[in-house]
Amino acid sequence: MKRWMMTAALALLLAALCGCSRLVPSSYTLVTPHNTGTKAEPQSDVLTVRDYKSLKNALRTLVQNGVEHGVIHTSQYSGDVEEDLPAAVYEFSREDPIGAYAIDYITHDCTLIVAYYEIRIDITFRDVRTPLDEIEYVGSESEAKRLLCQALENYDDHLTLYATYPGQPDYAALVQDYCGAHLKEQSAQPELTVTSYPADARNRIVELVFDYPASRLELRSMQQDVSESLRAAEIYVRYCTSETEKASLLFTYLAERFPYQEGTSRTPVYSALCQGIADSKSMAQSWQLLCDEAGLTCQTVSGMRGSESYYWNIMQLDGGYCHVDILRDLLGGGTLRLRYDEDMTGEYYWDQPQTPACPAPVPEEPPVEDPEESAPPAEEDPGTAVPPDEEPAPPEEPQPPISDEQT
Repeated sequence: MKRWMMTAALALLLAALCGCSRLVPSSYTLVTPHNTGTKAEPQSDVLTVRDYKSLKNALRTLVQNGVEHGVIHTSQYSGDVEEDLPAAVYEFSREDPIGAYAIDYITHDCTLIVAYYEIRIDITFRDVRTPLDEIEYVGSESEAKRLLCQALENYDDHLTLYATYPGQPDYAALVQDYCGAHLKEQSAQPELTVTSYPADARNRIVELVFDYPASRLELRSMQQDVSESLRAAEIYVRYCTSETEKASLLFTYLAERFPYQEGTSRTPVYSALCQGIADSKSMAQSWQLLCDEAGLTCQTVSGMRGSESYYWNIMQLDGGYCHVDILRDLLGGGTLRLRYDEDMTGEYYWDQPQTPACPAPVPEEPPVEDPEESAPPAEEDPGTAVPPDEEPAPPEEPQPPISDEQT
């Protein structure tokens, strides 16, 4: 009986609870009064700007940190931010060296949020060769030249400089001068591409790209081969007794190595000394190196042969100067010919006041003999000859004249 009464009470309780859900609402609305003095504060992880200058600095910070999607907030901004933003973005991306170098494309959006502006910046970066934090800052042309020479010595494929000095040096001429002065150490002169960001500005980032015909390892191997060839030539002529003999033997050293062919190469000295391919310039430069190694006085001359640009050498041999055209003599299959100014006239043209005169040597005339010295000695009369065992009789003393008294 008790069990039945407990079951009925439990059923009535459950029924009561199910009916309560109809009396309770499923949602509610909370209403609070609006406080006009409340300000929305900028987030702490974004940049804050107050004027046009700080806006440009914020853009520079985003670029230097490599931020592709950045947020900038204004705080008591002095000026019209909606007007300043496009101008700042344009000026930074086109006229600032960092922006011009690093930015490929940039977009911006400005939204007013109650009491401040939120600026969103989206940046597409260029695929640069040198990261911004690795760019060398230079304040003079001499410092830029030092870094350029260092890059060429190492066969680097690029060099990026942040230049802060006026004027634009002739980088192509600097490369050519360095390679021409270091023929023994520089296997090839690279093709050069120069780009400035922005162009024609005092402060600029300059990107120099060097295009070599071979890898750094291959170029260093060529450099080693040239050095070994020069050392072998020096040993080949070491015991010559005269400068003319030494020059002639140096020519023989070249002629016996290859059947030479005329042609151009991006590794000029290596091709001339180690492959038998040369033009007038590379052969004149190679001959200059050979003479320097052998201790002969030599200089390279730039001029014209006929109507074409041409190179040859002037040497000092045993006290006199002469011209030598090594390429012409090698292609002719002959021997080394010493040429003089009179031989060059009408075919070769050069700046003669800037080079030593090369007059033809005057042939030595045989010495003129004195007729008296060249006459044969007179023959002695055999009747008056004194026998070798007898001494000649002393001459008789003259007798005084006889006076009249004595007679």
